Amino acid sequence: MTLLIELLGSIALLLWGLRMVRTGVMRSYGNSLKRLARRSEGKVLPAFTSGLLVAALLQSSTAAILISASFTGQGLISVSSAFITMLGADVGTSVAVLIASQKFTTLAPFLLAVGVFGFIGSKINKWQNVFRAISGLGLILFALSLITKTAGGLSEFKQFTELLLIFENQPVFFVLLALILTYLSYSSLAIVLLSVSFLATGVIGLNEGLYLVLGANLGSGLLPLISNWKASILELTPILANLIVRVICIAAFYPFVDFVSIFALKYISIELFPAIYHLSLNLIVAFIGIIFSKNLITLAKKLFSSREEKKLDFPRFLELKDFSMPAISLASAKREAIHMAEISQKMVLSSLTVLQDDNISLRDEIIRNEDIVDSLFDSIKLYIARILQEELTPLETQKALNILNFTTNMEHIGDIVNSSLMEISGKKIDKHIHFSKEGLNEIISIHEVVCSNYDLAINTFVSDDCELAKVLYEKKQELHKLEKRSVSKHLQRIGKGMADSLETSSMHIDVIRDYKKINSLLSSVAYPILIASGEILESGWKQKI
Repeated sequence: MTLLIELLGSIALLLWGLRMVRTGVMRSYGNSLKRLARRSEGKVLPAFTSGLLVAALLQSSTAAILISASFTGQGLISVSSAFITMLGADVGTSVAVLIASQKFTTLAPFLLAVGVFGFIGSKINKWQNVFRAISGLGLILFALSLITKTAGGLSEFKQFTELLLIFENQPVFFVLLALILTYLSYSSLAIVLLSVSFLATGVIGLNEGLYLVLGANLGSGLLPLISNWKASILELTPILANLIVRVICIAAFYPFVDFVSIFALKYISIELFPAIYHLSLNLIVAFIGIIFSKNLITLAKKLFSSREEKKLDFPRFLELKDFSMPAISLASAKREAIHMAEISQKMVLSSLTVLQDDNISLRDEIIRNEDIVDSLFDSIKLYIARILQEELTPLETQKALNILNFTTNMEHIGDIVNSSLMEISGKKIDKHIHFSKEGLNEIISIHEVVCSNYDLAINTFVSDDCELAKVLYEKKQELHKLEKRSVSKHLQRIGKGMADSLETSSMHIDVIRDYKKINSLLSSVAYPILIASGEILESGWKQKI
């Protein structure tokens, strides 16, 4: 019993280490990783590489797959690019397994020391998260050594070995066991590393270890589909295509495990082989997936053809007709405001793709979304007006006005995207002109900052957190500097007579200034929170902005 408790504790430590790496990397470099994924659109090698790097850094192919799927749903990358990125993510996790499975005896305490003391000593949030990730790596390696030690004790535990003997000739059991463990732990990487430790101590044989690897691989393809099942068909298509190619390759590998085991024992260390087998499987999956990507995506679409897209009723959260409890009514209004913000956010995210690629169908979708934003704004406005007729406390009144102010800003953002940015894209499409390479890169940089600030603005509105509000306000100055620099560089290019810059002169400046206006509206979400906290006096606010 003691051994089992120690094993469970070691596995828990492994999972916690993986979580620390993931959160540390995402908090410090999350936006950079997302930019990397977005910039790989339409290119096989960059898309594959971005998926590999993101998964290796996050220690999770599932996280990388869900990020890619969300970009597809937002219209930022195509289904094909998302699928290629997912294939790269699976290979990235395999590389992480291979590295982590090596016996670095002194590396674990060294990484823990660097991570913990660095985290304690650092005052900068970004560096704290970097050190968090480093200490997470140390925990992973330390947990693996504990698992190996505990598994060695299990190999001498009579009842446990007798249980394994019962299933010795039942490979399906080991595949299903790994599949279930992958689902429960939400990490195929952890299960493959666990099989490596069990194999190294003789708890299981090589065949059983390889069947566990196959089950973990199947789980890594199934997890994102289960997690994202209620998403749109557009998001689910690349995920299902990834699962299909994975199932095909696992089915092809399954009958030859015995033959592969015999071959492995001659040339490769038994402790190292599961990690190599895992990497080989994912490389073959990636190779076949890239070659037959169109066929796999077509098949995935056909499998979803019978599924009807859920038509969203607008509004979603304003069904309450009893206004006698203002707290509940305000909560419903806030939920609807977030829903509205997500739609206007999608419009801003997609606007760059339209401007960059002249994507007419996406442009039409953005224009349709503007009607939804307007409809939601009208509904929320009337709902807030009804709430204000009740007897409210000063705090409740302020909350109602803050929600109204937030939705007004979201509606203005929708207007800017629809009436200005989409109008610019229409002229650009009609005239068949393109931004200069330098100008487009400047627009992309500014767009990335705005998109990052959008997430921050929504989180600030939801949390009413003063620290988030301060960060959001400071970001306004950052974009202001980017805008000034871009306009200055653009005017310099015009002075040099660059043809692309001359053709798109007014368009370039208008796009930059539209994104600046959107960012200013996002920054204003911070104002009432900072005023309420006493960080700044309301009368003096305008002098500071």
